[in-house]
Amino acid sequence: MAARRGQAREGILEKAEELVKRRGAEPVTVEDVARSAGVAKGLIHYHFKTKQGLMKAVACRIAAARVRSWSEAFDAATPTAALEQTWALLILESESGTMRAWNSLLSRDDLLTDQTAKEIYGEFSSSLGGALVRMLQDKMDLALTVPANEIGWLLGAVINGMGLQLLSGANPAELEGAYAAAWLGILNLTTGRS
Repeated sequence: MAARRGQAREGILEKAEELVKRRGAEPVTVEDVARSAGVAKGLIHYHFKTKQGLMKAVACRIAAARVRSWSEAFDAATPTAALEQTWALLILESESGTMRAWNSLLSRDDLLTDQTAKEIYGEFSSSLGGALVRMLQDKMDLALTVPANEIGWLLGAVINGMGLQLLSGANPAELEGAYAAAWLGILNLTTGRS
């Protein structure tokens, strides 16, 4: 019985995420999710209580997937490959609706509390900082001259800002140069390890 409840919850989340990626968070209703998941609205309320509860679960699901995918991209064989893989991931997130969903969820205080948004942004930025530190240490024998959490916030801002520009129709080739320049700036905040 518990396994079926877990499967139903996961199915609802999957459909809600698909809808939010396609349309953004605001226009998605509990009714839309129920229809897409093939369940009654009551089952959604059973699992998530409110639309806000559902959207929080969707935001956490997207955040966890982003943490995994960005960490994997930073774990590339070489720093050049990491730069290429993270850029490709940024393009993929923009095309797949992930960036639209991320921004539409985290910018709405009627869907997520400020505290929840802060925690989600913080976790993502912290994971970026940690992944970058590992890459710098393991593949380049470099250390940061600033705290990892600050670089994580900077990198998160670059990624989210570039993602918004891609969503707005900016030329990817031009943005790729700016993305590479941001990395040069980050490398200027490193020193050789002794």
